[in-house]
Amino acid sequence: MVAIFCPIFVFCQDITGLWKGTMFNDSTQQSLQYEIVISKMHGKYTGFSHTWFLVNEKKYYGIKKINVRVAKDGKIVMQDAKLVEENYPILPTKHVYQLNVLNLANEGDETKLDGIFVTNRSKYYKEFTGHISVKKVNPLSPSELVQYLQKSSSDYSLTVEKIERK
Repeated sequence: MVAIFCPIFVFCQDITGLWKGTMFNDSTQQSLQYEIVISKMHGKYTGFSHTWFLVNEKKYYGIKKINVRVAKDGKIVMQDAKLVEENYPILPTKHVYQLNVLNLANEGDETKLDGIFVTNRSKYYKEFTGHISVKKVNPLSPSELVQYLQKSSSDYSLTVEKIERK
């Protein structure tokens, strides 16, 4: 009976919220900390991603606005829309975008997004590929991405709803 109302499992799941985990880059063999915040307004998903890494004990980060959609096959597709803030040691290459294609899965009490990412090829760089694995966390847990969104302009605002459990 459930299959009639929810033919594809993902359409019945709430993908909004805070997701934390890692992004593994196949080329550099590095695992980077990765956060995603997804929200839904007027039936359309949008979000932000936050990646950070250490070089000589200095923390570098990038925050991007991302477009989010659910594909017909149920995969969660995210694509960079705009780099909104960074402190990279060198200027980032323009017109390089990351595409994530992730599967949604429930494992016990955890909800996970897991799958591949690829960047487009640029004039000077080949494409990069890798793997993303994030799990949905409590929206009130510590998050540098949420802190950034809460203190930045209204264009990047985020509403966090606390759910009371009885």
